[in-house]
Amino acid sequence: MRVIFLHDVERVAHEGEVAEVADGYARNYLIPRGLAVKASKGALRELDERRSAIERRDQEKRDRAASLAQDLAQKAVVVKATVGEGQRLHGQVTAQQIAAAAQEQLELAIDRRDIEIPEPIRLLGDYLISARLYKDVRAELPVSVVPDRAPKEDEQDELAADETQTDADVASEAAAEDDADVAASEAATEDDADVVSETAAEDQVETEGSEQPETQTEEEAAASDQPTAEATSEDADPT
Repeated sequence: MRVIFLHDVERVAHEGEVAEVADGYARNYLIPRGLAVKASKGALRELDERRSAIERRDQEKRDRAASLAQDLAQKAVVVKATVGEGQRLHGQVTAQQIAAAAQEQLELAIDRRDIEIPEPIRLLGDYLISARLYKDVRAELPVSVVPDRAPKEDEQDELAADETQTDADVASEAAAEDDADVAASEAATEDDADVVSETAAEDQVETEGSEQPETQTEEEAAASDQPTAEATSEDADPT
């Protein structure tokens, strides 16, 4: 279907342009939303009457885009990236990252498809990329690629990791020393127990040895008393 665009439609057409589009796209999207009308004879005649106003608005948009391009040349968009060895990035900076940074830092809405990166960005540093602002108006946008974390933060993280490792080593050594002390104490306790056991055994042997002579002495005493008893019996007998 041939339609007349009443408003700018990103990456499709601008106000006042006449273009062929798919019938479904025109009926289901452009016309219901007031973005375009069917290019009938009456609509084309009305377009001619509005041509001067459309061209004036187009020039105003072009002038604003050119002024913005000059301002952007004096600014820089900072993109943070993860860095590996030799300041090489993990991957590369994409147009989407640049568009997001421009929106956040400059409040500038740029479609990522309008950003042109001459060569892949895989290193830290300053670059100049091209961005289309309006029709054929493009801006040279400085882009500065920096690490996602400052070197001091990395050093602090490494220092903290070293301190943590040192504390862990000290704790491990202290635990090992405690285990050694416990083992030595247990060994000393076992030695003391052995000494006590040996002493008790010796005392028992000595006790048994001292009790046996006393028993023999009592038996001898009983034997020595027996003749006396017999003598007493004889003395008591009158015959």
